[in-house]
Amino acid sequence: MKFGAAYIASALLLLTALGCQAETNAKPQRIVSLSLCTDQILLKLVEKERIAAITFLSVDPIYSFEWQTAQGLTTHTGLAESIVPLKPDLIIGSKYSTGNVVPMMAQLGYPTTTFDSPTTLKEAETLARDIGKAVGEAERAEQLIKSMQADIAKAKNMVAKLPPQLAISYGPNGYTAGKFTLKNEIFNAAGYRNLGAELGIDYYGNVSLEQLVISNPDVVVIDEDIPNQNSLAQSFVTHPVLKRLLGHNNLVSVPTSHWICPGPLASKAILTLAEQRQ
Repeated sequence: MKFGAAYIASALLLLTALGCQAETNAKPQRIVSLSLCTDQILLKLVEKERIAAITFLSVDPIYSFEWQTAQGLTTHTGLAESIVPLKPDLIIGSKYSTGNVVPMMAQLGYPTTTFDSPTTLKEAETLARDIGKAVGEAERAEQLIKSMQADIAKAKNMVAKLPPQLAISYGPNGYTAGKFTLKNEIFNAAGYRNLGAELGIDYYGNVSLEQLVISNPDVVVIDEDIPNQNSLAQSFVTHPVLKRLLGHNNLVSVPTSHWICPGPLASKAILTLAEQRQ
């Protein structure tokens, strides 16, 4: 059977198009994550065999909610020279990743995608969905979002009949979160008003120990596990005046790993706060 030149050309174009589509639809098999926060979602969505490397913080139980899952994976410190030998077929990270590794890897021709840091619970859902799409796991991303929504619904139900309490997240040097932060939404979902927002802080700022005592919040929320407990900055959180005036029952703990990353795992912080309501 003879085929015309036009027919053969059309067939070749079709085969080329199908090949490109198959390549486009293929899931990345050697993913490198550049930030703790993208690590956490990646570990929720992808088999470990498809992860070429994550950040060193993700194996640390203080900072990582997924530290057990992360065990055995290759870790990196964010330097391009440690990532190139891994031959990644996808690099994901935060737009706020430190250094110049993202543009450098992109210039070298590696597929690189960065994501914004969420400031609302809705944006946290969007982040999960976007990463799910990037790694070819849209369905698993939707499952993660449903799990997040279930945690939040459970927390809201726990505090539905309780009056709102005034709370503040208080870290080293009096560091706290304000109105336009995910922590503000976390507080609100758990039945708290955020003192940082009511003091006029929009994003992040510092509240002196004197201002904190004058404001007299119902609850002071501190990280459960913070290294370098003897530092001068840490003394804000452990100051005896704070404990004496507010009382032990007013000091609430949230594990660092529950809310260090603005993302879907924020629901774990909401649930933890709701469970500790007085």
